Amino acid sequence: PTESVQMKDKHVFEALIKAIQASEQYEGNFGYAIGDASAVLSRVDGPDHSAVPSDYLAFLSAFGFGELDAAFHLDDGPEHYSTLTGREIAGGEGLYVFGGNQSDLLYAFNSKSGWQVVQISCELDEIEPVASNFSDFILAKLTYINALVEWRAAN
Repeated sequence: PTESVQMKDKHVFEALIKAIQASEQYEGNFGYAIGDASAVLSRVDGPDHSAVPSDYLAFLSAFGFGELDAAFHLDDGPEHYSTLTGREIAGGEGLYVFGGNQSDLLYAFNSKSGWQVVQISCELDEIEPVASNFSDFILAKLTYINALVEWRAAN
């Protein structure tokens, strides 16, 4: 059994995820929980295992992975950008992709920069910091998707 990590905003995450999944137009498959951290870390370099953010591991254990919306999917574990895409980009060393959307954005941890969350535009090969940690990132993303779902339902 994995050690339980206290996740800030866990009840908020849960409420937002339930609201998104309850929408009439929900077509995702989100919610495959992974309690086995070693499975999540299978594509992460050994020396980086202990540095993978604990709030991210706790989120996968509590809520799982999958497609939550066309605007966001969460993978079953981080993977090197170059392995996933088959190519390198400037500043791409140390990027571990953990999710994305159905267009050209990927979301990744930058292991060379305190494991902050960045978004990568695959079309433009641009890397842009979006959050200093996973909890802030996922809260903003879930809030955005929930607003999107509510807007779709009203229009």
